[in-house]
Amino acid sequence: MVAYTKPDHPKGPVPMLPESFLTFLAVFEGSFTTPSYQRFLTMLTGWVLCVGKRTVTGVMRSAGVVGRREHSGYHRFFSRGAWEPDVVGLALLELVLSTVVPKTGRVVLAVDDTLARHTGKHIASASMHRDPLLSCANRLFWHFGHNWVVLAVVVHFPRWNKSYSLPVLARLYRTTKVNEALGLAHRKKTELASELIALISEHYPSRDFTVVGDNAFVNRSIFKPLPDNMDFIGRGRMDAALYELAPEYQGVGRPRVRGDKVTSPRDRRSKWTSLAVDIYGRPATVKVRVFKAVWYRVSYKEELLFVMIRDWPGHSKDDVLVSTDLELTAAQVIMLYCKRWTLEETFGSVKSRLGFEDPENRSERAVHRTAPMALWSYTLVIVWYASWAKGRRRLTMRLAPWYRGKKTPSFADMLATLRRQSWRLILSDQAGKTRFDQKSIEPLLDAVGYG
Repeated sequence: MVAYTKPDHPKGPVPMLPESFLTFLAVFEGSFTTPSYQRFLTMLTGWVLCVGKRTVTGVMRSAGVVGRREHSGYHRFFSRGAWEPDVVGLALLELVLSTVVPKTGRVVLAVDDTLARHTGKHIASASMHRDPLLSCANRLFWHFGHNWVVLAVVVHFPRWNKSYSLPVLARLYRTTKVNEALGLAHRKKTELASELIALISEHYPSRDFTVVGDNAFVNRSIFKPLPDNMDFIGRGRMDAALYELAPEYQGVGRPRVRGDKVTSPRDRRSKWTSLAVDIYGRPATVKVRVFKAVWYRVSYKEELLFVMIRDWPGHSKDDVLVSTDLELTAAQVIMLYCKRWTLEETFGSVKSRLGFEDPENRSERAVHRTAPMALWSYTLVIVWYASWAKGRRRLTMRLAPWYRGKKTPSFADMLATLRRQSWRLILSDQAGKTRFDQKSIEPLLDAVGYG
């Protein structure tokens, strides 16, 4: 990995993050032009250190460049800059695979969509979307904003016995009405997810991947173009119309693509088998039924592995999971699917801690580039913290008398550790000078004063 060097431009701002973090950022240098790379470092610094609303100007304040550089250049970085989010995401994926993912074995990916709520009628590409947090089976709620399809790498850290979903790629989903106004063809969320999956497969043809997703992504748009080095695990339907494999072609008439119809999961009467398995990190005992069938509407003529589950913790009804990997056991299918929940935790953290919903861009290109900064920041903070924590017996965590059993650092602890390292670096640098430069700690004073 190339070591980070400070900007050569005499007026360029000196990044305020520790050298151990800046070293990881060298992987992005080839994704930008030289001026854009310096702005990327500045904006990422401000994004991590910002404790208020993460607008472009708010991030500039946290990075300490207000009054030193023309602010319009940072707006142009998002709206007109010569860089592409997919290229940055693939560079970040390379960093994740080379640092916190085992060199061999399958890589687990998680895919899901999330709503970034906004207010303001001039925000580009924003529209009404179903709000998954407020909606229930009996009533749907809608909210104005952006809907993002996100693909993340699921990484397990044995030291903490915890998994994290590290976002690398994201695509903005537009409604049919917005696409018509922009003169673009409408693409479903599943089609966007399929594009992201194909992009990773194309760049890593020699690696094997398993993608996990909810029932919204168990769709022919995902399964039919699924690359050879990709498998998919997701929730199925209890009333799915299932078939046997197509019989061998006899040379007369058109070849069949499916066999005779078989019983749907809901109507199967085979015997249940008890299975002890970890569900969301906790031991549980469930009952399962395992069988193989063709789900023509989803997998076309390919056979799938079905795992029916009864007594799933928190579920009052039977459920069914499907997998394109026919060699997996029921326990493996269940545990792999449970890793999908880590992406929901990621969405909660990037919204509450990294301002994923804060940018309110009026430029179409800026929308596609600003919000992903929060996702990339999340991934970089965890990758840095995992490296920083190696060899350290005691980790800095926020403890309280009413929360004595805490052993695993939260993302808030990781982010706070990086910020402490950053401010300690700046303050110690000032301590060695004969004259105190208050401008150097102005971002810290601004954060303390205004939040």
